[in-house]
Amino acid sequence: MRNALSLLLVPSLLASCSDQGFTQPTQEDVFIQNRLNTVDLLLVVDNSCSMVEEQGKLATNFDNFIRNFDEAEVDWQLGVITTDTDQDKFSGHLIGGDDEIVLANADGREMDRVEYDRDWPVAPGVVFSLDPSYFASTSNDSASKWCTDVEATPGGANPGCAGTGPGSDPSRGAVIITEFLPDPDGVLDTAGEWVELTNVSDAAVDLTGYFLGDGGRNAYAFPEGTTIAAGDTMVLARSLDVEGADLAVGTDFTLNNHDLFLTDETEEPEEIFAEMVAQGTNGSGIEMGLEAVRMAISAPLLTYDEAGELVPDGGAANDGFIRPDANFSVLIVSDEEDSSPLPVNEYLRAFADLKGEAAYRDHSIMNVSAVIGDRAPEFDGEPSCSSSNGQADWGRRYLRAVEETAGLVDSICDEDFSPIVNELGLTISGLEAEFALSKQPSLKTLKVSIYGDSDESSKIRDLTLDVDFTYLEESNSIRFEYDQVPESQEYILVEYKVQSGSN
Repeated sequence: MRNALSLLLVPSLLASCSDQGFTQPTQEDVFIQNRLNTVDLLLVVDNSCSMVEEQGKLATNFDNFIRNFDEAEVDWQLGVITTDTDQDKFSGHLIGGDDEIVLANADGREMDRVEYDRDWPVAPGVVFSLDPSYFASTSNDSASKWCTDVEATPGGANPGCAGTGPGSDPSRGAVIITEFLPDPDGVLDTAGEWVELTNVSDAAVDLTGYFLGDGGRNAYAFPEGTTIAAGDTMVLARSLDVEGADLAVGTDFTLNNHDLFLTDETEEPEEIFAEMVAQGTNGSGIEMGLEAVRMAISAPLLTYDEAGELVPDGGAANDGFIRPDANFSVLIVSDEEDSSPLPVNEYLRAFADLKGEAAYRDHSIMNVSAVIGDRAPEFDGEPSCSSSNGQADWGRRYLRAVEETAGLVDSICDEDFSPIVNELGLTISGLEAEFALSKQPSLKTLKVSIYGDSDESSKIRDLTLDVDFTYLEESNSIRFEYDQVPESQEYILVEYKVQSGSN
């Protein structure tokens, strides 16, 4: 809620609220910025084949989302699910703690793939070393074939862990993935992640044009002339500072770690977030974003006691994400209409029930926003919007959920998602960017200053019209530029001459 105080109620600030005389009266409006919210944000990403153009843009634009939250110092948690409710690995499960490592040749054909998920013992400092008895591309898919209680040996011989596999088999693939560290301990991911490849054949392999990637947007291209000798290893690391590193992949290839959701204490959250939202395009073509949210906040994915209260550590897949004292916000990103089976109001009731009766009255406690096809088409069967990235259907049901909960909406056909990212960051944080004035101002006299508290000596800065803030005539308000929004509990002093003829 926006709070406005007359300076008469703030004795330590020097002026009165207005000064009437024979000249234009002077007006002084004082506002106090809201306190920051505690918020759990659930991002629902469409991972169907129709999102092939949008997902890269999504990941790129939303890298800024985490940075905005961090800079605002909001107590936040963020989880990601998909619109796919057909496959068990999705179906409301938080997307985190899993990834894939894919080696593909110049023609795009997969030469080896290792997929790990939340059931693998991913933890800081845990290296995954393939037992030498399973050195074949068809034998390294199960967690049981990988040793974890061993020392890392990037570029060296794997120690093994009493495996009884058939041994190496170059006929299944000459170059395979044999060791990796997804979550380094003591250093950032950008300085410590690495993957080891081994040539199990008796001939050198030219890796020119090969790619090391995953199911999302990661793709590191091997440089021209890269070869791996018979029986030799090659270590691809985020940095050449990694012991044994042969090639530095930088940001072209990253590994997800054990985080099922992000918090304000997560190290390098932008990178992990980008991994989470890049979900590929192999999900169900029947998108059910609202149903996926219902599944994510319901048993068996969350633990509830007999009284219906959340149990944060009950062992369910999504436990710990929803906090009883936090607001709950949903952001859906999809280019298709919602196909969930229940009426929209039933889903909104389930979302609000999660937060209690107050959520029905106060939409800051529970709200839904969406990046979708946001306009009704002129004719049935036509897309809601089109762009160089593709087309989007009208998200009518999503739009209704947004309108019913006072959320935000933007077009998925926009080239840049940053406007809604910034606006949503402000809305969810609880900070206000716009403040209505009590009188009509003479613009040439409009002055705005920010104070740390109600004391005159606490002034932080003076702001400039049309640089740091704008005046909105239609609402008689000032609106701060995103990077100038006052912080939690700061005071805003607005001084101006009242426009002639204004009441």
